Amino acid sequence: MKLSPGAVLPFAAWTAPKASLRGTPEITPSSTTKGVSLAINNLVGASCGWFEQPVDYNDPKLGTWQQQYCVSREWWAGPGSPVVFMTPGEEPIIRSVSSSLGYTFLQNTTMPGMYAQAIGTVTVVLEHRYFGGSSPYDSFDSETLQYLTTKQAAADIDNFAQKIQFRFDKNQTSNSPKAASSSPPWIYYGASYTATIGSWIEQFHLGVFHAFHLSSAIVEANPDNWYYYDTIRQGIDALWNGTKYGNGASCSLALNIVNTGKETGGYKDILRLCNAVVADNHTIDGGVLGTVPAPVKNFASYFVQKFIDSTCTYFDVWGQDDPLWCLNTHDLLNPFFEARTLGNPWRTYLKANLDMTPGYWQRQCEMHFPTAENGYQYGSAKGKTTEMLNKRTGGWRRVKERKRVVWTNGNKEKALAANTEFDPWGSTAMSSELRPGGPLKLTEDAPVFLIKNAQHADDAFTEAGMKGAGHTMNPEVVKVQEKAVEIMKGWVAEFKAPAMK
Repeated sequence: MKLSPGAVLPFAAWTAPKASLRGTPEITPSSTTKGVSLAINNLVGASCGWFEQPVDYNDPKLGTWQQQYCVSREWWAGPGSPVVFMTPGEEPIIRSVSSSLGYTFLQNTTMPGMYAQAIGTVTVVLEHRYFGGSSPYDSFDSETLQYLTTKQAAADIDNFAQKIQFRFDKNQTSNSPKAASSSPPWIYYGASYTATIGSWIEQFHLGVFHAFHLSSAIVEANPDNWYYYDTIRQGIDALWNGTKYGNGASCSLALNIVNTGKETGGYKDILRLCNAVVADNHTIDGGVLGTVPAPVKNFASYFVQKFIDSTCTYFDVWGQDDPLWCLNTHDLLNPFFEARTLGNPWRTYLKANLDMTPGYWQRQCEMHFPTAENGYQYGSAKGKTTEMLNKRTGGWRRVKERKRVVWTNGNKEKALAANTEFDPWGSTAMSSELRPGGPLKLTEDAPVFLIKNAQHADDAFTEAGMKGAGHTMNPEVVKVQEKAVEIMKGWVAEFKAPAMK
């Protein structure tokens, strides 16, 4: 069924009735427009709207849907001024535009806002298709989700940039230079997945954006990326050895069990876990298990006290009795698999994570996305592979005489196998030492910054944003941000609109 604009709640699953012990919970429709508008009502010059997009760029007969966007003109210098653009990717727009977390991508608490302030531009945030209120359908099965692809998402951005008409710009002089010779330059900022989208737009949608800042872009698909947790292990050991806790080797096993290290700030949680693991050295009699070593006993206690409390109970809107219900990947009645509506946003988030083997995730695909009534199947069920994806996108080999692209990744002084310390996705990035020919080399037109002691996409947040979120800023990130602004200002100054054919 088609969805009208604003017809769903952001993260609607969290409003499901606890009385629903099994089966798909009922979701009461509400307006995301109202929620997002309330979230930005304290921001200077900010407003939100809806933009009409095709369901499928290859088949106009399928009709259109409405995509939500927000814009801030706090630093807009008037008609003809540049535009800084970003999309939040795999989450509703409200998390990216609200200042409740201490930062917002509409202001200078983040890198897009920092660019806007320095250059005199507007900042624009466009919700990704199938997230929040921006979905063509209100049911998520194999058939309707076939239009949730990076290719379609990139086309959304291209179409939006060329056709959007901002209400505050009476002369309508703010479209992408691909649309009109009189248009200003557009700047794309992306981090992680959205940096990956940006790298594909830079390659397949030439002329839409004048310049790019791609932070921790994942460009080479790799289902057997064991470097992911090995990078985390080495990063944690480096932190651990620099703290009062002593040697971190005893904590490495826990890293493969507790999936908290990949997010900004997650290392603090792991250090707390490690502290608990070595808190005492008393063994216990485990009955049939024999003598249980102290670290195992301590980890079990921590798991019961902290891990259970912070995982499945977080999703307890479905009222499950089993405290570990969300970890059961064999139960076909698990709401994770059975709820195929906007009430279950994790269906649209699901992708090839790396904390288990590829087979672990492949097995779940059929549970999440069984063959549709019309016979439609998800990609890997039809034989599509990562090799096919890398061939189509270019993978690591995609960069060839590209211009005006800032690449950033985490790094440490002594390079690891993936040339990163705290960025677990670094082994799939342009700065990976696994890349044929080695890490991408810095050039004047495509500068590459390897940020010391940085985590995944750390340069997304400015010092003000990190402070607002309760974190301390890495001074190495500040240096790169300031250099990136200097570079971007130069690129904008030399902009010349392309001649229209």
